[in-house]
Amino acid sequence: MPTLSALAAEVPSGVALAKEQYLVRANGAEPNTLDPGLVGSGSPGDVIVNDLFEGLVIENLQGETIPGQAAFWTISKDGQTITFKLRDQLQWSDGSPLTAQDFVYAWRRAVDPSTGNTTSFYFQTANVLNAEAIIAGEKPASTLGVQAPDDGTLVITLARPTPYFLSLMSIKTFFPVPRAVVEQYGDAWTRAEHFVSNGAYVLKQWVPNEKVEVVRNPHYRDNETTVIDGVTYLALSSQNAELTRYRAGEIDMTNRVQLEYYQKLKQTNPEQIKALRLLGSYVYAFNTRVAPFDNPDIRRALNLVIDRQLLVEKVTGQGEPPAYSVVPDIIPGYQAPEPAFASQSRPEKLAQARELLSKAGYSQAKPLTVKLTYNTSENHKKIALAIASMWKQLGVKVELENMEWNAYLAAKSTGDFTVARSYAFGDFAEPSSVLESFTCGHVGNESGFCNQTFDRLLNQAANTPEKAQRYALFSQAEQILLENSPVIPLYHYNHTRLVRSSLQGFPENNPKGNIYAKDMYFIAQ
Repeated sequence: MPTLSALAAEVPSGVALAKEQYLVRANGAEPNTLDPGLVGSGSPGDVIVNDLFEGLVIENLQGETIPGQAAFWTISKDGQTITFKLRDQLQWSDGSPLTAQDFVYAWRRAVDPSTGNTTSFYFQTANVLNAEAIIAGEKPASTLGVQAPDDGTLVITLARPTPYFLSLMSIKTFFPVPRAVVEQYGDAWTRAEHFVSNGAYVLKQWVPNEKVEVVRNPHYRDNETTVIDGVTYLALSSQNAELTRYRAGEIDMTNRVQLEYYQKLKQTNPEQIKALRLLGSYVYAFNTRVAPFDNPDIRRALNLVIDRQLLVEKVTGQGEPPAYSVVPDIIPGYQAPEPAFASQSRPEKLAQARELLSKAGYSQAKPLTVKLTYNTSENHKKIALAIASMWKQLGVKVELENMEWNAYLAAKSTGDFTVARSYAFGDFAEPSSVLESFTCGHVGNESGFCNQTFDRLLNQAANTPEKAQRYALFSQAEQILLENSPVIPLYHYNHTRLVRSSLQGFPENNPKGNIYAKDMYFIAQ
């Protein structure tokens, strides 16, 4: 254990640390990959990769972007060339040197459409030169605007200035991967016996559907200031199981909090509740490619009758703001549009919804049937039951379909659903980070929604440097979403979890939801 004077600045002087520094956290579900080039943002694997690997930048406890593997960077006057200087003597967990070429290899691999990667769109979002043509199969991955003139320098060329570029660099798609290991073992490189990483931790064990264990990486650039010696991530989709093991002292940090226990702890032990407002919204997504949900009137009718205030007060009940828009209310300077029905009375909403359903050919004699898919979770089930009850007032019949995480992801990605519990997340503090996934043909556009005017407004905004004008265009685009209702926003995320009072270093602010184990520590009690 390092001496107190050598510990990270976040550990206050004079604080007595616990003898055992091992973190056990519930992780919601089984990860589908630990490959940073393939893992999806916000997924169970994303959480673990956050500790195993490190990109050019990371965030501090206030959510500010700070150097990670990069020591510093410079941006050209025209904003289209970013040059990163890597820290000296960076190493992989096997002791081999980590160089700028590792980033070049990782980026080309991640953007290459032949890998089947579903996160390559981030290179388009970042406006990296030639990314769009590469993803379309029109140019080879070797033409991507990333170069390593020497081992310690990485030069990125953009197609146009991108104000949020640096914020994107903490997304896992931009992390390096060990070329020699990947090429030697192929898809099996993420097995514990082959695994090589560059973050604060390295993979020790992965027991499918049970747990993932990581231990300190002695070759990590900041290993001397890291306190937590290892982490176990438990694949627990049940909040009941989480709570039981937390109360038994077997878990230090849960993934969620059950409503009943949240309300109790809020009165008795509020210090154990930690919350992070996130750049995302909990939504129900329609498959707009299949009847009858290709009819916007039906989508509008189902959207109209959801009592969001009741939902956040009585069902979720953990401080979530009700949502009428997909873009959350934490982006400075952006005012999301609000639908006219938000201020209407319940009888008015019901009457309007019945009229829309009638127009679409549905009635009490011919009721609309909805199959609502959600991934395993007591909280998701409670929300689905509440929504089903609200829709029942229209005479709508609802069939609930519960799926385990990976099956749920597969169903959404292949369009094998009609209405599904989902989420709209952003990775940087711009409205476009959430709205882009609704553009025509976007890999994250599970609803299949496609509107040329919406796409044109987003494209116009991307080429508008003045913030107020750009945000006005985003607001116009989001108004189109409201009118077409490809998804139903329910609430903006306020992710609450239970955290052992002896565990310190929880972020004060991080809209991406990143919680780095290397920043945490247990105090003696």
